[in-house]
Amino acid sequence: GQQLQAGQVLGHVGVSGNVSRPQLHFEVRRDGKPVDPLKVLRF
Repeated sequence: GQQLQAGQVLGHVGVSGNVSRPQLHFEVRRDGKPVDPLKVLRF
C-alpha cells in the first residue's frame, strides 16, 4: 500500500459492481497488521 500525508486524497466515492449506493472501502495497516482507523484518522 501507499503511505498518505495529512490532506492527501485517499480515494473517490462511487458506484461500481453490484452496490446500491456510493461506497469507499479502505484499510489501515501498520507493519502489515490491521489498525482501528478511528485511532489514526482525524476528522
